Amino acid sequence: MESSEQTAPDIPPGLIPPNLEAVPEELQRYRQWVVWKAVPVRKRNGTVKVTKVPYNPETGRKASTKRKEDWGSFDDVYETYLLEGYTGIGFVFTADDPFVGIDLDNCFDESGNLRDDARRAVDELQSFTERSPSGKGLHIICKGELPGAGHCDNKAGREMYQEGRFFTITANTVGGLGTVKAGGAALNTLYSDWFGQSASNDVSPTAGDLNWDHDAPLVSLDDMPIGEEWKALVTDGEGLENYTGSAGSPDRSAALLAVCLEMVSAGVNKESILTELTEKEHFLASAALDRRGNRESAMQWVWKYTLAKVLADWQDLADMFDVLPPEEQNERAPVRRGFRFIPGADLITNIAPVQWLVERYIEADAMVIMFGESGVGKSFIALDMACCIAAGEAWQGFPVKQGAVFYIAGEGHAGIGRRLGAWCKYRGVELGNIHVSTTAAPLTEWEAVKLVMRGIKAKVEQYGAPALIVVDTLARNFGGLDENSNKDMGLFVQHMDRLKHELQTTVLIVHHTGQGNKDRARGASALKGAADIEHRVESRAGNTIALQTTKMKDAELPEPVLMRLHSVDLGEIGNSAVVVHADEFVDDPEPPMSKQQKQIWETLVQTMAEAGGEDLNNTALVKVCESRGIHKSRVTEALQHFEAENLATVDRKNKPYKIRLKDPILG
Repeated sequence: MESSEQTAPDIPPGLIPPNLEAVPEELQRYRQWVVWKAVPVRKRNGTVKVTKVPYNPETGRKASTKRKEDWGSFDDVYETYLLEGYTGIGFVFTADDPFVGIDLDNCFDESGNLRDDARRAVDELQSFTERSPSGKGLHIICKGELPGAGHCDNKAGREMYQEGRFFTITANTVGGLGTVKAGGAALNTLYSDWFGQSASNDVSPTAGDLNWDHDAPLVSLDDMPIGEEWKALVTDGEGLENYTGSAGSPDRSAALLAVCLEMVSAGVNKESILTELTEKEHFLASAALDRRGNRESAMQWVWKYTLAKVLADWQDLADMFDVLPPEEQNERAPVRRGFRFIPGADLITNIAPVQWLVERYIEADAMVIMFGESGVGKSFIALDMACCIAAGEAWQGFPVKQGAVFYIAGEGHAGIGRRLGAWCKYRGVELGNIHVSTTAAPLTEWEAVKLVMRGIKAKVEQYGAPALIVVDTLARNFGGLDENSNKDMGLFVQHMDRLKHELQTTVLIVHHTGQGNKDRARGASALKGAADIEHRVESRAGNTIALQTTKMKDAELPEPVLMRLHSVDLGEIGNSAVVVHADEFVDDPEPPMSKQQKQIWETLVQTMAEAGGEDLNNTALVKVCESRGIHKSRVTEALQHFEAENLATVDRKNKPYKIRLKDPILG
């Protein structure tokens, strides 16, 4: 599969789209089709490598070239490509089909003429030949059988495969070669001439030659995120007796393989691994140095016979668990350990007490759900927690761990500014380490999640690692998928886990209650199952708001926290509100009201603040009041009273009516 180097950060223009009508019928008959997206990955030298990531045309999940269930029919990719905005289509080569794919990179000169080896392949094979999506390379597909599974020569820009790979398909044919034909003896001759003896001897032919990235950071052995026992094995050979060869005696090569696997799964780049495993002062380096003599040859030996195989195996595992592909590894900060098994005894030895972000209520490195009815005040509580963490202020009397906070706001952005202003004025502190998004983000889409991570990482150097990410609300950041689908909710949860692990932070998700059951969060059960902590926010008597913890994975359930909304005057820009202890003062609007009018007034203030606008329609107010047992006729009477007392105005020109407070509490 071909890749190209670009200097722009976006997917380059000018990619050749697939000519769906020209795809050979012989290929169409096989259920081995995927769609793909062009994904740009910025390298440290400023260039961008564009990778082609395959997707299952039926599920929209990333596809593996090893799993048949990830592929679809040609009709599937035809429809998915046209309707869902993928970059192109691709065909997977397997041992069960008769096809061989030849990939030739950058084989046209400035005049559009083919280089000699490419011209020879086209002339001798006379089979289906197309331009690659970049227009710079060729794909040839013919029938035949190679001496091996396939081979890659990156330096010469030549690849041949008959299984375990997918080719992008454009059907932009060259020289009228639109039919798949048998390669015959010409195919084997080309394979032998291009790859020679190495084609049959290479232990890991699919990994290709070592491509050293001179811009990659070199991580020393001491700084690698692996256990001390692994470091001791590398430097002094401690524990070598645990790695034996076929004769049962200690085997340095077997130890080298295990160390490579540990380093790769910990996210260490190949340049650092090869540097440390060929350092002559290290005991384990002798496994390669004794065979090759000099360091450069030793690196080639470790790559060819050990590391390339480990990376290939790790990628298969990555496909299985849908973790980040290797080309995105160097972007990640901080490094996250990959999938692996560690001894249970190590877990017991390294048991640590619960680390609290907000003592007893929010754990560090956790996924937390906070749900409640519309207008109940859950966003006020989430923002209060976020501000306390950002400023290092105790939350409702409970200590916090200070750190940077990133707030993904789905609505009411103007109102959030007022809420922050009210919080700072009420607390008497400045707030400099909370960052609010300008829009919602469709967090069921991986590209959006990567954009969020890049935005946060860009601020880490100045503000520090994120302590908390708030998603407010789930519905506004769900990307239009179905909250009631466990499949869609599972995708959202997977992306929240990725945020949590990649950034080593806590994610707090603000959500709504269920339609028929106010005691649970709305939508699929996959959300609660994945959460480490869950809080329900509910109204109590006397306009009190309660934070009731309903799930605490690693600690006892704490007592409910009782709060109220307290109005804060912001001068010319109006009013907003903050949450305070339930036993603190509560503003009573003047003139006095009846008990029910006061209840409706408080509901109006809360609902308007939750909506984050300057006005509220009467149907929204009625809906919330009815959920609290107040008849809509009483709401109408109360609104008339508020107008008469110059507390609010009601615009009745259009339905639904618009209610606006004279001194509005916004946000």
